[in-house]
Amino acid sequence: MAQESTVQYEPVAEIGGGAYGTVYKARDRDSGQFVALKSVRVQTNQDGLPLSTVREVALLKRLEQFDHPNIVRLMDVCATLRTDQETKVTLVFEHVDQDLRTYLEKVPAPGLSIDRIRDLMQQLLCGLAFLHSNRVLHRDLKPENILVTSRGQVKLADFGLARIYSCHMALTPVVRRKCLLSLYILKICMCIYMYIRAARLIACDI
Repeated sequence: MAQESTVQYEPVAEIGGGAYGTVYKARDRDSGQFVALKSVRVQTNQDGLPLSTVREVALLKRLEQFDHPNIVRLMDVCATLRTDQETKVTLVFEHVDQDLRTYLEKVPAPGLSIDRIRDLMQQLLCGLAFLHSNRVLHRDLKPENILVTSRGQVKLADFGLARIYSCHMALTPVVRRKCLLSLYILKICMCIYMYIRAARLIACDI
């Protein structure tokens, strides 16, 4: 884990946040490229990093050797001692322009073409198939955690709730998790489908 290396990155704008920290769009001072910084503050009297952060780093480090096109890339992990009572840990990710929800909201009427929907779903399923082949269950698949680049490339993100399963685990919990994951995928498909139907109805009314 790099120490004090967050000075390499210049924050540009806040782009999100959650229970454990804030996400910023930042610029790498050396290369000039944009990155996403996910900062987590940890009190020194705590037992360590939040479990979700540990899981995310461990999983992405395990998968980074494959450099899969549909998985967001973890570029660096930095630790900065802010005070005697607090340390800030920053995860540095490749920057992706938008999530799936924002992408769909920007689509003009009459909505996405069937070919584009197929392409998005193919990329999504390709990313999931890669995770499953490496015994990883995402467990938090939703539009906000599915990123879409300006070129239309889909990338799965936010692995804080993900799990690695093994052949020694009880079958029932694994089956339940896979079923839940399937429901998430179905929900996303239905959201896209309903969005297109609504957009077409509005276009007809105009």
